[in-house]
Amino acid sequence: MNRDLYAEALKNTLTEIRNICPDINSSFIFKKDGTVVAGDTETADITIRKALNSFQSVAEKAGTIGGLHNFSVDGDKGKVHISRINDMYLVTATSKNADTNNLRSVTQVIVPTILKLLESIIPAPLKSAQPQQPQQLTVDTFSGFFAGDTVQVDPPLLTEWSKLFNGKNVNEVEVETFGEKTTRCKVKEIDDPNLQGKGIIRIPERVCRTLEVNKGEPVKIKPIEP
Repeated sequence: MNRDLYAEALKNTLTEIRNICPDINSSFIFKKDGTVVAGDTETADITIRKALNSFQSVAEKAGTIGGLHNFSVDGDKGKVHISRINDMYLVTATSKNADTNNLRSVTQVIVPTILKLLESIIPAPLKSAQPQQPQQLTVDTFSGFFAGDTVQVDPPLLTEWSKLFNGKNVNEVEVETFGEKTTRCKVKEIDDPNLQGKGIIRIPERVCRTLEVNKGEPVKIKPIEP
């Protein structure tokens, strides 16, 4: 419940900041492992995922010089700013001519102050779930009328993820190919005993075509926090 309250409070904060700062088009906060903590109500999930993929590539390169604390991209249609706050990152996308002083107030004063206040009101937010590193599994495909978009993994893996999230069942995962294509899918256990314990992930053929991945190839899979 603490995590839910913390995330909802941050979501409301980012939404209100966007309302009073018209130069900010979207904003969200995430952790280093890629877990999204909160985003304003207008920012689409696909926008967040694209931004995270780009950030992770930059962060890996920045690791050689001591890590990434502040990062800005000046594009033709606007700007993107990433600021580190404790163990999290704040992303703000702004208009081309955004007021720098207002943006600095948001990233360096308002949001850090609210985070500090929330931590004093709601102790230890987001601490129960351990940072998740993607797990590599081998693709097995299946098709059929009821295949849908749900992937299948070994039952013990679902149990392990549930323990990480305080007993909550993981119902969604992120699948990433080594060609850097990603998608989110519903997940359930492999129901065929002959296929269990083989380190595979069963993916519907339609999803495989979207990911451009074939049977027998490796993919990375990460649970989405319930």
